[in-house]
Amino acid sequence: MKLQQLRILLAVAQHGSIHEASRSLHVSQPALSKAIAELERELGVTLMSRSVRGVSLTAYGVALVKRASLVEQELRHALEDIEAIRGHADAQLNIGFTAVASSGPLPDAMAAFRKRFPNVGLRGFELRPQQILEGLREGRLDLGLISTNSGPGTGAFQWEPLFSIGMSLAVRAGHPLRRVRRLRPLLDADWLVLDPLDDPGSPLASVMRLHRLDMPKRVVQSASNLLGLQLATRTDLISMWSDFVFDGTGPLRLDASSLIRLPISDELPEFRVFLVYRSEDLMTHACAEFSKEVRHCAQTMPRGRPAVRAGR
Repeated sequence: MKLQQLRILLAVAQHGSIHEASRSLHVSQPALSKAIAELERELGVTLMSRSVRGVSLTAYGVALVKRASLVEQELRHALEDIEAIRGHADAQLNIGFTAVASSGPLPDAMAAFRKRFPNVGLRGFELRPQQILEGLREGRLDLGLISTNSGPGTGAFQWEPLFSIGMSLAVRAGHPLRRVRRLRPLLDADWLVLDPLDDPGSPLASVMRLHRLDMPKRVVQSASNLLGLQLATRTDLISMWSDFVFDGTGPLRLDASSLIRLPISDELPEFRVFLVYRSEDLMTHACAEFSKEVRHCAQTMPRGRPAVRAGR
């Protein structure tokens, strides 16, 4: 099995067309088809099924592509490490983060890292926890910052605790329910939800599960925190935000009088933010240095609750 064969397989899987794959790789279609045929003979299985609509992976092809993408990513990391040792700073770092984790140390860590490594390409993706884990598993992400109130997830990765942050229910100033102190009377009100309704790990779902309550029925959903904040301050929607929104240390800063915390006496879950990665030994130089910045910024947060790093 040759690396070039795997690259061809990945290109065909990505484009769904031998013609488009040959164009992207600057390889002739006969040469590309020959490489795939040789790989199939070597493995003794059919990797792709061909039709008038293009090509699609068989179950064997899906299994090989999943591993091949990791091989390609690890090779990229190895080349980046070699360039770093030679004194060349060009590299790329892909970071996945949840909405709650986007506050706290992440912006400061990115700013500090850029000063030290201006030639490293930084790409950040706001994703759900499961999407981040899939990205790490498939090699598309180098690091993840995941917020959860249920502790570390799958043991396939390292989960390093960074900090914890409280959550609050909030309404606009002047909201008719602004003095309500219990959750149950709020269930028939209008709510704003920033996460998928079927996400059991979302802040709102966690609160309702903690108190054995059904999810509110009257819901407006927004995948954008910025739009959500506008809706929360301009309408009668009840919403849930991390304490970063209220203490001025997060990126979503607002006038103190535009959004007020509800005086809820019921317990609200606290979320912990973890730095998640496959293995510290497999980190590229850029990834390892960025991780140091995140840890440092988490320990110097002006408020909040820095976490103790877990031993491994």
